[in-house]
Amino acid sequence: MTQHNDLTAEALRRGAPPGRGYAVARLISQIFHPVTLSILSIFIVGMLGVRPLSNGLGWAALCSLVQVLPPTIFFSVRLRQGAYTDDDVSVRSQRNELYLFGMATVLVGIALLNFLGAPRPFVAMFASAALLNGLSWFINLFWKISIHAAGIGSCATIAALYSEPLGLLLWLCALSLGWARLRTRNHTLMQVVAGLALSCACVVSTFFVFGLL
Repeated sequence: MTQHNDLTAEALRRGAPPGRGYAVARLISQIFHPVTLSILSIFIVGMLGVRPLSNGLGWAALCSLVQVLPPTIFFSVRLRQGAYTDDDVSVRSQRNELYLFGMATVLVGIALLNFLGAPRPFVAMFASAALLNGLSWFINLFWKISIHAAGIGSCATIAALYSEPLGLLLWLCALSLGWARLRTRNHTLMQVVAGLALSCACVVSTFFVFGLL
């Protein structure tokens, strides 16, 4: 009952109709969280883009530690410090430091992967993340773009490069996540579409430049 009341209050605060639909939308947003999608993207590359499989999984584990762990710790600490109004970081201006920290992390990751001689697909993935992060930060100075949409758009595009069925499945998931972000009033339709389109363009262009298409 307490959780139901909390969700009702949250929905009303956001200007969204409360009820089961809101609860489902919140659940979908939590399942397809940007952190989860980042890890999934990394392991898709490791399992489908690098041979032998053991080598790909080893690099995927390292990339997860480099690219996902530092921003997650940074976000958790700043959230506990009260830097963000909620765990969705709904206030646009509060997102800038997350973009900048993420950019620093991914640039360090690119340098480290190049130094260690990582397989090209992993370097390309990090480069696409850097491009997406930089463009999203610039856009965020004027307008809020959906990071959930960007995360699943990037993941679905990467998956489609290696497996059309998996890519199709994830793009269908992207549609459900897009609905969820609209249902909870976290984003407008244009903010969701922009996140999906920008992430897709960043992945395709970067993998093309790296000669992987």
